[in-house]
Amino acid sequence: MPIEDRKMMNTNVIQNLVLENREKLSISGVLDVLSFDDQVVIVETELRFANSKR
Repeated sequence: MPIEDRKMMNTNVIQNLVLENREKLSISGVLDVLSFDDQVVIVETELRFANSKR
């Protein structure tokens, strides 16, 4: 990402990711779930994209 785009991002956004006992995942700031299966979850957040592999 170009530095110009980073300057325009809202960096005051608070996001949390909580994994409880490897069973329950809670993520704040998610705008959309782009895809998921039993191995990978891809979400769009207020601060761009996140990719989580099991």
